Amino acid sequence: MNNGLFDDLDFGDFSAPAASSTRKVPICLVLDCSGSMRYPDGTKMPKIDELNRNIDAFLAYVQNDPKASKICDLCIITMGDVVRIVSRYTTVDRIHFRHLAASGGTPLGTAMTKAVELLKERRQYYRDNDIEHYKPILMVMTDGDPTDDISFISREVSEMVSNKELKIFPVGIGVNFNHDSLNRFSPLLRPKLIRNTEAFDKLFKLLSASSSNPNDDSLEKWFNNDF
Repeated sequence: MNNGLFDDLDFGDFSAPAASSTRKVPICLVLDCSGSMRYPDGTKMPKIDELNRNIDAFLAYVQNDPKASKICDLCIITMGDVVRIVSRYTTVDRIHFRHLAASGGTPLGTAMTKAVELLKERRQYYRDNDIEHYKPILMVMTDGDPTDDISFISREVSEMVSNKELKIFPVGIGVNFNHDSLNRFSPLLRPKLIRNTEAFDKLFKLLSASSSNPNDDSLEKWFNNDF
């Protein structure tokens, strides 16, 4: 991978307030901020604005929910001009989210590689400090084809999912999305296509439920179109 793509390299928050003895649910969001996110595609506003609005709502939910605020260990990674760590793994009250801007390509392979590296670092920290955790959740959202190589990392992520080390929720944004690339990361769930504002809202409401109750399978059922 091209190290020049990385910005604000950070392997996580290892301070006591961010990782207490409470059983954690590590959640990583890998978000597309490429130039095409500047435009609507079935949504009421530009896709990047829909994304920012829903991230705001998700963070507010977690911070205001007594259980979610204690167990959610959140990481946010974006891909556009560079792969950037917006938030290291930490509690939501320590996250200062600034709205994302859309530009550049879609270095999906590099972003997913970084997501796996950060997760492995965090899980090692849990083990070293006898902190229990639920199965990690990785949600990747993109509106286009990757602009870098995804062959190796897609195999690694697929193996992690098959080995029950990770839950992945692949999300394609927009009416014209081609979901073939996301399929390569997800052997169990087909990509969910987010084609309107209402689906954006639904996605993050169900993710919020998972942040407070990791045993809630509503998000997985929605991906499988059970309701």
